[in-house]
Amino acid sequence: MAMKLEFLKLKNNSIFQPQFETLADSSTGVIEFKKLPRASGGIAVVYAPNGTGKSTFTNTVKAETTTEEVCFEAKYNDGNLIMPESKSFFIIEDQINRNIIPGETSDYLIGQDIKREYKLKKQISDAFKLAFEDELPKYFKNEFKVTKVSDFYLKQVQTKHRAAFEFIKDIVNKQSRGKNIHQDEFIEFVKSDLGFSISEDIDELKYKFIIDNSSLVEELLAIDLNATVSNHEVSIIEQNDDAIPILRKYKKLHTCIVCDNQNYNSEALLNAKSENRKRIYDNLDTSTKKILDKIALSPILISSDPFNIKHTVMDFISSGNNETLSLILSDITSFVNEIVVREIYAIHDTFRDIPVVKWFEEYSHLLECQPKIDNEELSYIKEVISENISRDILVVRDEANDNIFKLMLGDQPLLNTERGDMHLSTGEQNFISLAFALLLARHSDKEFVVLDDPISSFDSVYKNKIAFCIVKFLEDKKQIILSHNVDLIRLLQYQLKDCFNLYMLNNSDNGVNGFIRVKDREKNILINLHEMIKLFQNDKNELIPYIKDQRLFLMAMIPFMRGYAHITKDENDYYTKLSVLMHGFESASVDLSDVYNDLFGYKFSSEEVSVQDVLNLRYMNLDIIDSAQYPLLSKTLEQTLIYYHIRMMVEAELVDIFNIPVVEGDILLLTDIIMKAFNPKTDDTEEKKDAFRDYRVFFTSRKTLLNEFNHFEGNMNIFQPAIDIESNALRLEIAKIESTLNELREKYAYQRK
Repeated sequence: MAMKLEFLKLKNNSIFQPQFETLADSSTGVIEFKKLPRASGGIAVVYAPNGTGKSTFTNTVKAETTTEEVCFEAKYNDGNLIMPESKSFFIIEDQINRNIIPGETSDYLIGQDIKREYKLKKQISDAFKLAFEDELPKYFKNEFKVTKVSDFYLKQVQTKHRAAFEFIKDIVNKQSRGKNIHQDEFIEFVKSDLGFSISEDIDELKYKFIIDNSSLVEELLAIDLNATVSNHEVSIIEQNDDAIPILRKYKKLHTCIVCDNQNYNSEALLNAKSENRKRIYDNLDTSTKKILDKIALSPILISSDPFNIKHTVMDFISSGNNETLSLILSDITSFVNEIVVREIYAIHDTFRDIPVVKWFEEYSHLLECQPKIDNEELSYIKEVISENISRDILVVRDEANDNIFKLMLGDQPLLNTERGDMHLSTGEQNFISLAFALLLARHSDKEFVVLDDPISSFDSVYKNKIAFCIVKFLEDKKQIILSHNVDLIRLLQYQLKDCFNLYMLNNSDNGVNGFIRVKDREKNILINLHEMIKLFQNDKNELIPYIKDQRLFLMAMIPFMRGYAHITKDENDYYTKLSVLMHGFESASVDLSDVYNDLFGYKFSSEEVSVQDVLNLRYMNLDIIDSAQYPLLSKTLEQTLIYYHIRMMVEAELVDIFNIPVVEGDILLLTDIIMKAFNPKTDDTEEKKDAFRDYRVFFTSRKTLLNEFNHFEGNMNIFQPAIDIESNALRLEIAKIESTLNELREKYAYQRK
């Protein structure tokens, strides 16, 4: 089955051309991954010159929220829509600015035991968190009206089961919510036999009354039956309490509201009853007053009194007979005990529906054993990472921190440590940072991994190792590798032959935009010099039918042919002849057809090309070779010819403007010309000296003018750096160079002697 990711839309402010918002209407939104053998993943390399939008693409798919400015839509194998909210992409960016290796050890290491251990740890942790922070506090509040340590029904647990009391106390505490409870102690409690049970048959009405009225119950159970002084007049207090509010409410009436008596003094009657109540109440002892106020006269008992508490307590105070009240208190005590038992069972049965005890026992056993890490992980750490930084990376248990695994670099923690504190070179820091980023991606649950120029910050010592890590340790991921570096493409091929599909990202204001598929044939000539030579030899007629302009093709091939002649048997000294043709101050001409025929064995019709022809080149909209068949080679030849023309133009102009002498036989390079042109005289003004310094910096830093085309020498890399600049950026650079040359001509032409 093909592994096809189809982008329907890509937008990041105005960086992408408008066509990227309608990729669904073209075929250039498709990236197909080359499946890796014996693995579930695949690789697609996207060649993207600087300025194309490589990093912008990375930042776009990294987004986790769709906005008007940044958004994308994609489908994998015509499946569900992938958007920022899908969080489907794991991003690996340049490691240079990453100050630490983030995360936990479990993010990087996978072994059957380790994986199981961390899974169990998370399951146990989640279960405790849910119980202690959510379920139990709610349950105790709703079922027992317990929300704080001082609540009556929590205090009653203390005498029944001390450990249960301590657990519940910490759980209902809003500040701790169980944080002070040791998991192993709680598990032992859960496993224990309590020795008592919940009653099955209980009066629900009375039980609810006891639950809802803990303050009243607390007062009742505090009555000292032997210390209360009886008072037979206490019932009058209740009668007065009934009468006084009525008299007070209707005291302005001249007729009694109860008996219709018209000859009564309501004010006098009200005062008499109030004074009588006060007299009786004042004669009560303190204990009796409290029982009367808190219990017998409690408004709670007006609406519900299933135990007949009010009548019984009033009778007890009036008569001193405690037999009936004693029975009620005994009954209430049994209900309180039942509540206590149910509270204890509430936490004892916390994990009734999930096997936390079994998980904990298995987890404890794993903690006692030596961790087993998958062989690949050990190999990756020991053979790949440790070997390249000359320091051992160890996996140890942190006994002071819940026995979690810890990665150590020597005697120092590796993760979340400032890179400068690791005492490694910058190259080693970058390597270890990227290596662990790859491990993190390997263990991520995200399906796609995007690597943005993964070897850009590495020298040749590390590049091949990184290529190995990419191929091997991300073999089960779908990888999009963005690069402007041909070296990475070659290294991937050398690690695993034919392991990726190649695309070119195009994002310019003309032509076809999107992900342009590079066919396998062109990929081969990019990777292998001998395949490129076979193409130039027109092997199997693969080149000539696709050349659109023979003259432009041969002109664009001048730098490469010069370099190729230099490393072959050059009996006709084409290296020298073409070198002369590559300086803007020369006047030579060469029949390029003869040169091409002798070097590659194919004869074009005669094409005599002079230095002036190159200088007169109209370089906009060059159409040299079929871009549909050879997109990379087409852009390479186009930009090589533009580089060639611009460098020649700068040489010619500077030599002319500043009257730089050219001696036949002497080698005069562009850098020499720049230094001679902008070499101030001792009597020049400071302003002029500063201006010349700025011009020197300008010309020596131009991308199109660097290297004297020496990149075609030795490694014969025709593709780079000729196309490591995006078309729009190239046009801007050309415009700056032309503008600066015009400025120089106006200011300095023929003024220097």
